[in-house]
Amino acid sequence: MKRLIITALASVALLFAMVSCSKDYISPEELFSDGSKVAKTTIQTKSSDYEDTVTTFNDPTVYRKNGEEEGQSWFVAWSGGRMVYDMFMLSIFFDSIDNMEVGDKLHITHFMFAFPASSDSRAYTSTYSGKITLADKGEDYVILQFHKVSVSCLYGKYVTDGYLYCTLKDEPKLSY
Repeated sequence: MKRLIITALASVALLFAMVSCSKDYISPEELFSDGSKVAKTTIQTKSSDYEDTVTTFNDPTVYRKNGEEEGQSWFVAWSGGRMVYDMFMLSIFFDSIDNMEVGDKLHITHFMFAFPASSDSRAYTSTYSGKITLADKGEDYVILQFHKVSVSCLYGKYVTDGYLYCTLKDEPKLSY
């Protein structure tokens, strides 16, 4: 009888453990079929001149090598905005994507959130909160999961949350 009770309790505990574990990965098919999971940036502006906005990134790319630092990969993406406050760029250097496993947190060494259309030299930040994890990886893509990555800067508060499909390339082609 004791063995039956112990077995039942162990089964229930295992079931609860399986249900409570969060899913650290997502396939491209799942992401493309459910637009609600795609990373979005919510903008809460400081000025009443601008309305609060939700936007996404265009053509996000992860480069295996960043061309500057050995053993570092580079993520870069631009928003689709047209106004100075919603036209931003995110650039992140992190430990090599080739050494990461699905579920790993990005070890970020450089973070820059900037507004290329702004003439104000204060229109950038390298300070953020939240985390980014690797949700999936293939030969020519990676999916990053933004966990409420938040920045505060000249124009307001920007929070990115969700999954972002990124093209994976070897290294940036620099032309002068």
